[in-house]
Amino acid sequence: MGGTAELYPFVPLLSSRERKDFLVFIFRRMVIMERVMDVSKLVFTKARGGRFRWLTISTLMLAIGMLLHLVSPSVAGFTPNWMIACYVVAILLTKPSYKQCLGICMVAALMEVFTSKSAFPYGDFASEFFGAYVAGFFAHSVPPIKIGKFSLRPAIAGFITTCVSGFTFVAILTVVMGIPMKVFLYGMLPAVAMVGIGNGIITPFLYFPALRLFKSMHYMAESDVEDSDHSGLVLEQSQEGVISVEHLTYTYPFAKEPALKDVSMAAEKVDFIVVTGPNGAGKTTLLMSMAGAIPHYYGGTMKGMVFTGGKAVTQHTIADLASSIGVILSDYKAQIVTLTVGEEMAFTLENHGFPPDEIRRRSKEALAKVHLDGLEERKVSTLSGGQCQRLVVAAVLAEEPQVLVFDEPTSALDPEGIREFYEMVGELNQKEGLTVIVAEHHLEATLPYAKKFVLMNKGKIVSQGTPEEVMRDMKKNHIYEEAIPDMYRAQLELEDWGVSFEKPFLNIRDAEQSVVDSFKEGGRENA
Repeated sequence: MGGTAELYPFVPLLSSRERKDFLVFIFRRMVIMERVMDVSKLVFTKARGGRFRWLTISTLMLAIGMLLHLVSPSVAGFTPNWMIACYVVAILLTKPSYKQCLGICMVAALMEVFTSKSAFPYGDFASEFFGAYVAGFFAHSVPPIKIGKFSLRPAIAGFITTCVSGFTFVAILTVVMGIPMKVFLYGMLPAVAMVGIGNGIITPFLYFPALRLFKSMHYMAESDVEDSDHSGLVLEQSQEGVISVEHLTYTYPFAKEPALKDVSMAAEKVDFIVVTGPNGAGKTTLLMSMAGAIPHYYGGTMKGMVFTGGKAVTQHTIADLASSIGVILSDYKAQIVTLTVGEEMAFTLENHGFPPDEIRRRSKEALAKVHLDGLEERKVSTLSGGQCQRLVVAAVLAEEPQVLVFDEPTSALDPEGIREFYEMVGELNQKEGLTVIVAEHHLEATLPYAKKFVLMNKGKIVSQGTPEEVMRDMKKNHIYEEAIPDMYRAQLELEDWGVSFEKPFLNIRDAEQSVVDSFKEGGRENA
């Protein structure tokens, strides 16, 4: 009991019964939680991709449904209910939870209120409530009914959902408007059945093209494989560092070959790591795995583990990991969502629930770190490309992460912009103590700041170490030689002729000094 009291000082304050219950709880946790000793064999599958893909697909389908509703002509007095057909397609494709199904259908009902010509449009809220659960039932509980390779589930789901929703609507309308029962039985119900038949016909014509489209965009899973759950596992990183990638193998949905193959690396506090390699080497995939976007957003199959800030990425959401790691994409302008600098700085912090004083303090400090202080009132549209990038960095810094990850940040910058960018990032690394990880092709600009290079090729790390060591491997193994800076390439070629230098040519000053020293030591014959 003494050991327990040391770990949990409140235990002596509990009653005898409470103490017993607490110990039973601790024991169960110890028994239930499974400790994984070898993460290299641990597999995590995210079959349906990103957490919010259901929302994306549903939004697109509802927009299509609204457009079709507005332009569709009546045939013999009947018009298919395109909104029902479209939300049935969305639910069948994404298989959201019943709560999410309800949300989809309430949005559909709201859209119908503004576009409906019926006498009682607000009845759509009640009718779509039942429609949501019918569609969800077909998505989760009804297996595919096939004739050959053709699935009948979209047609049946479209018909039954429309009939249930339609029956609910006309029943409410009958009560509210005082419609005679004969009209209800012999007029309205047959009309509902006709619309249901129409929806049973059109739903497959919407479903199968949408399925092909979203599969081509990797928005859909190839199968109904359930997502993995690592919540009951005890996972501990085996490498020191704020980022630990351990035996990571990752395959995107629909891909035949892994994008990453048994990748292991670690980033220690205040490291400045440059990840380089030819296009398609796996650089972006590696960086996205550090941020938790892989596997949570992209889906697919992950073997091994990534620890960010001591957290296993499969046991935490992207939002949880954002407190430890900040990500700046190559298309950094896509991360800007507001009109002014001040609003952009406040946007994420407000969503996290920070009070106004804390938001102002963090915003001011972060803007100063990227040399944008005093620009809170500036419109984002008036900023240069480099300033926009600095604004995105500042917005990330305001969340006070330990690690900054940049995915090819200089692809759209000119040489002067590249130099200024790395001066800024170098300051954040050296003065603010932030760990920096950059995927980069322009290695020359990184040399004054980089402490470690990681060379990737065909999904593997083929070399990692000091910049000098990795660039020697690049030349020796003929891997991405074109990225070696001209200055260091000259040193390697001179060394091939037998000239030796004390310092590597990592900057102009060192290169000049090394050449001078070589002349002094070896004379003209050596130099």
